[in-house]
This record gives sequence, structure tokens and C-alpha cells, in this order.
Amino acid sequence: MEFNKPNETGFTVYSKSGCPNCLKVKALLKEKNLVFNEIDCDEYLIENKENFLFFIEDLVKKSCRVFPMVFNDTSFIGGFNETKDFINKTLISFEETFSF
Repeated sequence: MEFNKPNETGFTVYSKSGCPNCLKVKALLKEKNLVFNEIDCDEYLIENKENFLFFIEDLVKKSCRVFPMVFNDTSFIGGFNETKDFINKTLISFEETFSF
């Protein structure tokens, strides 16, 4: 089984069914009008969990076993809280740079 890599640009959310923080991070991205690609990991976890976790570990360079797993421009951000902080810092920086 081949696993989908994060998009080169924008946000990529690795999610799974029944994950409250997956729902929260997707709602946050939608609320902020940020485009994202969702990768549903249910099949990965059922059919090839260990290889999928090794794949993620190779991408983030550490063990990562919680969902969601969020990337921006192929860089690992983290889960819901880290993504929320990243978006807030990015928007504040953007607003300061382009204030009128």
C-alpha cells in the first residue's frame, strides 16, 4: 500500500473517523478560509497501521501516533493545538506586515 504524502503547498490534514480534534482542526481551517487537503487514514490504519506510522515518523522525524497530523507546505505542524497556534501567529504576522 502506498501512502499519500502531504501537499507541496497549503495544509494537509491526516485524519481518522471518530477523532474530535480532527473535526476541530478541519472546522478551524474552514473558519479561517484556509484551503486544505484531507487524507482519511482509516484504511491505512486497518490494513497497514505499522507501515503507515513508520511513514509518518519518517516525514516528521519523530514518533507521532495522535490525530490529526497537520502539515503546511510539507512541514509538520502538529495536532489541533499546534495548528491553532500556528494559524494565529501566521495571521498576526500577516496583519502586521500588511496593516493599512
